Amino acid sequence: MTLGRRLARFSACLWILGGEANGFVMTLTFKNAIPFICLIAALAMAPVAPEASNALFLVASAIGLFLIWPQVTIEFGRPIMWMPLAGLLLIGLAYVISAGPAGLEGLLYFLPLLAIVPLVTLLKGFESSSLAAWTGLLALCGTAGAAVMAIFEVQTTGTNRAGTLVANPIHFADVVLLVSFCALVGVLSSRHWARYLFLSVPIVAVVPIILSGTRGAIVAAVAMFGVMALVAALTRLLPRRIVLLGIVALVILAVLALALGASSLSGVQRVLIDISDTFAHGAPTDYSTDLRLQMYLGGFRAFLDAPIFGHGPFAFTTVANSMADGSFAGTPHLHNDLIDLAASAGTLGIIAYGLIVLAPIVEALRMPKSTLRRWTITLTTTLISGFVAMGLTNAMFGILAVTIAFATICVLTGVIAGWGGSEAEHHAS
Repeated sequence: MTLGRRLARFSACLWILGGEANGFVMTLTFKNAIPFICLIAALAMAPVAPEASNALFLVASAIGLFLIWPQVTIEFGRPIMWMPLAGLLLIGLAYVISAGPAGLEGLLYFLPLLAIVPLVTLLKGFESSSLAAWTGLLALCGTAGAAVMAIFEVQTTGTNRAGTLVANPIHFADVVLLVSFCALVGVLSSRHWARYLFLSVPIVAVVPIILSGTRGAIVAAVAMFGVMALVAALTRLLPRRIVLLGIVALVILAVLALALGASSLSGVQRVLIDISDTFAHGAPTDYSTDLRLQMYLGGFRAFLDAPIFGHGPFAFTTVANSMADGSFAGTPHLHNDLIDLAASAGTLGIIAYGLIVLAPIVEALRMPKSTLRRWTITLTTTLISGFVAMGLTNAMFGILAVTIAFATICVLTGVIAGWGGSEAEHHAS
């Protein structure tokens, strides 16, 4: 095949994904290349190479902090800007009071949240359709890459917990799930029918998630599909008959997958066992679940012992261990975001958690009434529900790759909300 034909075929592929030949075309300068590098790191690299992705994202976003003045000062009234920062201030205050000045080191667990301000500001310069197309494509690449790596790992090593070659299987699944739903931003890329190919990305993510054997991510994925359907129906983003047809289609796919042998996969087996134990005993009875319940009990008691400011970022797990009915000494966290913050930062930590996780939803709710607003509310509610659901059984904040994924969700929400009812509204209709 000649070089000319190869280029023609590549251009045709871009047209199919973007809806038009220039759907992916953008003019990059040093100033807007920085946030684009962050998107590459968070969406395409994080699912398959999280350590390199983390380093690239942090370095690029730190450079971005020096490129946003003075235009950033007019943005701080937006919830996506001030709510996470207010949450960090409350956590910092609690940590200083409970652990002294050294307690500020605990804020390093939330460091990626500082990237929200520069990235939202710098991404405003991108043409909306082009940025949406690239967001969808990068997330598609990251999700597909994770699926390939998970299949490769299972086939070559025989493991029942894929993701070890990339990271911890739990964190691997958490990142893949969040990134896959970020691909839905690509639906805003054009009016061409092929933009709806991005809707399939969360379904592709089911493969690495199940192969990882991560029960929390599997349950969160089901919850996210359910929340997306419910909110889309309530906001009238889609006709209810279309939502019902989508639900039926997903159920049929799930039944077909089980019939073809998906029930033999470790992730599905673990969930089915949990469901069986819950019906028989009221709760799962495995060691992992019992250990988590002890952490939650110890964390709740630690919160009651210091309900305002908590025990600080370094001592809260030790205190929780001493107050639990069983030992879990040496754990770095309590496998639950809300309990971690309640035990370490008290009531201020609980308020901070609410401010941080609700920021994207509040930002979406403030948008002018339009199809784009309904679409943004649906997507952000879906993403946040998944993040919170996974945070019920494992720490999310403090795990660098997952915290970066949350920061990326906030950035994308802030950028889309900034589009308002203009060009992207035309694409969303």
